Amino acid sequence: MHELSGRPLGLTRPFMGVISTRTSAWPKGKPVVFLAGFPDNLRKLPFRPWGRGNLAACIVPADSKFVPPPETPCILDVPRDHCADLGDGDVVLLAPDGGIMVVYKAGSAYNSILATNRCNSLCVMCPQPPGRDPDDLHKNNLELISLLDPNEVEQVGITGGEPTLLGEDLITLVQTFKEKLPNTLLTLLTNGRRLKDLEFARALVRAGAPNLLIEIPLFADNDTEHDAVMGAKGSFYETLQGLHNLALLGQPVGLRTILHAMTIKRLTQYAAFVYQNLPFVYQVAFMGMETRGLASKNLARLWVDPYDYQDRLAHAVRYLARRLVPVSIYNHQLCLLPRELWPFARKSITDWKQSYPPACDTCSQRAACGGVFGTGEKHSAFLHPIS
Repeated sequence: MHELSGRPLGLTRPFMGVISTRTSAWPKGKPVVFLAGFPDNLRKLPFRPWGRGNLAACIVPADSKFVPPPETPCILDVPRDHCADLGDGDVVLLAPDGGIMVVYKAGSAYNSILATNRCNSLCVMCPQPPGRDPDDLHKNNLELISLLDPNEVEQVGITGGEPTLLGEDLITLVQTFKEKLPNTLLTLLTNGRRLKDLEFARALVRAGAPNLLIEIPLFADNDTEHDAVMGAKGSFYETLQGLHNLALLGQPVGLRTILHAMTIKRLTQYAAFVYQNLPFVYQVAFMGMETRGLASKNLARLWVDPYDYQDRLAHAVRYLARRLVPVSIYNHQLCLLPRELWPFARKSITDWKQSYPPACDTCSQRAACGGVFGTGEKHSAFLHPIS
């Protein structure tokens, strides 16, 4: 999530609102956070008597001459370059200390809801290690859903931590999505272990169908290596049981695997295992590693330059594609991939994490490439512009 800050005035509690840079046509019945500075010569809001009730707060850029309405909570002196990242329809969480967290970015294809920081595994390359949840996290997530425009939101993800640890609260979250945003595609990222419980899996599928997709990581074709990556003994068979339960229920499910020293050794065997045992998956995604969190801590034993595993990746992709299993490659730069793999590459890095090093400045494929993780500690030494 993107965060910025300024000087608080009159904020006594955290609250959520929808950004507007306009002085009229505000979202009906939703708390509005007016972003001053568009245009900058606006000194005050031309309120009609019936419009004032929508205003929840104002965000005022540094050096702005805008004067907020009396007694309206404000965050002042926000750096102008940070305000430039905000736009109409964004949803922000304002904090009494002046913090502004962008919890939904209008028009972005990468919006997701953090369901929980807790997890029942400890993956060796986890970019966001498990932690405690704020007391109001679930409440805030439900409020966020209520503030989204059902005519504008095409897709949203639910991520963690491990969302299934919420139990019934996850069912409520998914069901609320379907009720409030019936046309929105919802993608749930889960390790699938708790879905070994058929009744829980059934309740989840029923809550989200028909717009729910589920993505589950499988890191190897055998229990020893998968469990070692997942940091949880027995997780391989629990995940497989969860996958087969979802197939039994007719739930669309995709597989993900993250490429590093512990997973690339048997990529072809992995592809064969998926084809033979999990023919129902709607895609298999091979993902580049984000080198932060536990991945950074374990970098010495995990890091393999993506340039060095391209032959293995190409062989696994060909194996699946020739058998009509849909394949995607996430978080990889086009300059590192053989051209035969370009059709499988996706621009998958979340926009606020996305970065383009200087080597990309003159690349002819920059617009088609997803760049690198700006949040990562290490990138390939072989990045180069494509002429």
